[in-house]
Amino acid sequence: SSLSSEDQKVVDDLAVAIAESDNFGGLSADVTKCIAEEEVVALGATYIQENNLTDAVIYDEWDPFDRRSGIDRNTFKEMYKGIVECIDEDFQALFGDDLDGLSEESGKCLLNLMKDDEYLDLIYDAGAADNSDGALLSLLGECPSFLVDGLVEGAGLDKDRAECFADKVSYESFMFALENQDLPEDELDEGATEVIAEFFAAAVECDIDLADLG
Repeated sequence: SSLSSEDQKVVDDLAVAIAESDNFGGLSADVTKCIAEEEVVALGATYIQENNLTDAVIYDEWDPFDRRSGIDRNTFKEMYKGIVECIDEDFQALFGDDLDGLSEESGKCLLNLMKDDEYLDLIYDAGAADNSDGALLSLLGECPSFLVDGLVEGAGLDKDRAECFADKVSYESFMFALENQDLPEDELDEGATEVIAEFFAAAVECDIDLADLG
C-alpha cells in the first residue's frame, strides 16, 4: 500500500470499526480492511478522524449518501465503486437474509449494477441511504435472473418455466402488469393493456398458471 504509516493506522482503526458495525458485520477481515482503505484513500484520514468514524457506533450512523456528510459526487462514486469491488466475493455475507433465494448470477449482477454510474447518480441524488432502494429497483431490469429467482422462490415455478417467462417479459413489465391487472379498465396506467396482454401471452406460452403469480 502507498499509504503513509499515519494513514495506515487510521485504516487499521477504521477496519476494526467496520467489522464491529451493524452494516458490515459478517464480512471477512480482508474485506473490511479493503473497505477501510477505500474510504481513507477517497475521503482522507483527516475526514475519518474529524468525523470520529473509527468508533463503530458513529460509523453505523454515518450516511455517506447524506449531503450533510460533505462528500461531493465524484468522491462518493469513486469510494462506492471501490467498496463494491472489495465486497465482490463476500456479497452473501453483506446482504444476508435479503438474498434469500437469490442465485449467484443475480448477486453478481446486483453488484455490477451497484457500480453503474446511472445507479450511483440516482442514489447520490436521492440524498440518503434509505431512499436508494427505489433507484436499485429501477435498474433491476438489467438482470433477467432477478425475475427468474423471484418466480422460482416466490411463485414456486420450476427454473425452465421461469426462464421461459423471463425471456419474454422484462422485470419492469412484470411489476407493471401485476400492479395493473386487477384495476378497472378506466383506471389502468397508460400502456397497461398491451403489457398485460404480453404478460398473459407469455404465461400461456410458458405453461404458467397466472394464479401462481399473485
